[in-house]
Amino acid sequence: MKTLRICIFALLLASIAFAEEGSQDKSHYFGGHFSFGLGYVWDNALVKGTFGSSKDGVKKASLAGGPGLNLDVGASYWYRLNSNVGFVGEVEFWRGYITIDGDPYGLPPEDPYGDAEFFVLNVDRFAFPVMVRYFTSSRNYLEAGPQFNLNVNGSIDGKQTDKSFDFDAERFGWALVLGYGCTSISNGNGLIFGVRLVMDMSRLEKEGIVEIQKGAAYRESSPMKLLSLQFNATIYFL
Repeated sequence: MKTLRICIFALLLASIAFAEEGSQDKSHYFGGHFSFGLGYVWDNALVKGTFGSSKDGVKKASLAGGPGLNLDVGASYWYRLNSNVGFVGEVEFWRGYITIDGDPYGLPPEDPYGDAEFFVLNVDRFAFPVMVRYFTSSRNYLEAGPQFNLNVNGSIDGKQTDKSFDFDAERFGWALVLGYGCTSISNGNGLIFGVRLVMDMSRLEKEGIVEIQKGAAYRESSPMKLLSLQFNATIYFL
């Protein structure tokens, strides 16, 4: 009986010790997320355009192709399955600014109006990355996964004039995300700094013919996709 009591007491002490150890291993993290990035357009095939009855000189043009910037702010949830693997889900409001190559007609600078100037394509979207995060060490990790996009607004704005044009964006799309980061998590809270490459896998503009000027100027929609290198910071406080 005495031996049994000793064994029960030892098991009780062990269970208390494991419980204390487990309480230090937090599994659920919630916090705020912010990033800024450098954007560009890829898969931006040349598109055909017409201007009135003339088709000469405006046969092909690229709608966008210059560098750009993007910003996003949102929330992040991280479930840490064990010391090596975790799953991350985020919701972000994302805004991108992409330089237009040429003028808003999507025609070369030598179009009949000769009004080429500096334009920017603005895109607003809600982004939902769903990532698998793998720790290569106690502080460093790699991550990958899809990002689902809900495009809510698009416009082409002149920076030298007040000209503005609607941009009909596809409502839904998705992107491939690859990332690297490092953590400073302690006592369940802390910061994560990382970098992500976000590559759209679906087109940004709706497919079809775009009327730029009523009855006079048209172009095909661009098959362009966006590419972004994002630098992000996430603070986990819950």
